[in-house]
Amino acid sequence: MNRQICLFLLAVAASLQISSAQNQVDSVEAPLLLESKNGPFSWETQWEVWCESQGCVSTDTSLWNLVGEPHIELDTAVMQSRMAILDVSSELDLRWNPISHRRVSMYVEKRKRGLGTMLGRAPAFFPLFEEVLDNQGLPLELKYLPIVESALNPEARSPAGARGLWQFMYYTAKAEGLRIDSYIDERKDPRKSTEAASSHLNRLYGMYDDWFLALAAYNAGSGNVNKAIRRSGGKTNYWEVRPFLPKETRNYVPNFLAVVYLMEYHAEYGIVPRNVLPGFLTTDTLTVQGPLRLDQVAHFIEASEQELKILNPMYSKGIVPGPGENWNVRIPREMTPEFIAHEFEMRSFKPDLTPEIKYEPDPVFYRVKSGDVLGTIAEKHGVSVSKLKNWNGLKSSNINVGQRLVIHGDPSKI
Repeated sequence: MNRQICLFLLAVAASLQISSAQNQVDSVEAPLLLESKNGPFSWETQWEVWCESQGCVSTDTSLWNLVGEPHIELDTAVMQSRMAILDVSSELDLRWNPISHRRVSMYVEKRKRGLGTMLGRAPAFFPLFEEVLDNQGLPLELKYLPIVESALNPEARSPAGARGLWQFMYYTAKAEGLRIDSYIDERKDPRKSTEAASSHLNRLYGMYDDWFLALAAYNAGSGNVNKAIRRSGGKTNYWEVRPFLPKETRNYVPNFLAVVYLMEYHAEYGIVPRNVLPGFLTTDTLTVQGPLRLDQVAHFIEASEQELKILNPMYSKGIVPGPGENWNVRIPREMTPEFIAHEFEMRSFKPDLTPEIKYEPDPVFYRVKSGDVLGTIAEKHGVSVSKLKNWNGLKSSNINVGQRLVIHGDPSKI
């Protein structure tokens, strides 16, 4: 094993040494990296640790929506001058405002270590985010949005069903062209999800011509933002519309601005990178045809199956599906020659363990709204009323507002 690979594995292993004291310091701290005393690292395990510490809330800004007022005071004049510098070079309005100032104070007081963890994760994701955002002509500061959404955890998921770095709901993801089935969830793929999020944000900006209203719509949906605009008397500026937005969304943009500021000026507040992940550019992306199991790949290159799962989180079962489909697989760059040399042998390793690929979409959950009937719900999701009743144990067509329905999508529409 050469020196660079050793350093890669040592960096990963070192990041796994999470003490019990650290686990209790900050809810953003828990999802660090690799082998813990409870077993091998996985992003899924990190989400479960996070879920436990957060009362099973992992997104929708809950991580950053701290309650109360900060107990420390930061120099307003200094922050104003720094925000003015950021504002000059950005399409976003990054000028100082008192609401974001309070959020910055809260994070300096209570989220310094967590933001250090985000700095440590940044090399694994930010180069990709910047590339995609630049290609689509979006402000590069939007690379910080997944910190607010998921704490840079590809496995982050919300109780409502949002998944991945950019926290896509099922139908929003499908509308943006992401594939979700029993083997693939492209919401967890850094590149695919970032491209979809950029497209979605571009579309929202086209609707409002205001980046902060676009971000509010990304969080709460355009329906809620449109309602807030009507209630504000038709205002088109985020800060004038903000009082009429849902309670949680009112802090979404201030939280984002606080994260932008502190990630740019982290050193001035004693925020340092923690548990640094290998950089995105230390990996290589290869195209393969499935079916191919990640353990088959691991058998022929100097990477474990668990490492490959970390680099390829969209393969829900650790299998590149097929046959007849081409998919990307990420591996440490140093191992590319090994992969190429043994690619044709890989499928011969324990071939009997490769299952027959049968696609089924993940189930989704629907909360019944006023005016809903089973027929319209079934039609919207492309299923029959009888199946809807069977999946939910319904003996009649009566449903109640607020009732939670499980829906298994039509596999023919994947």
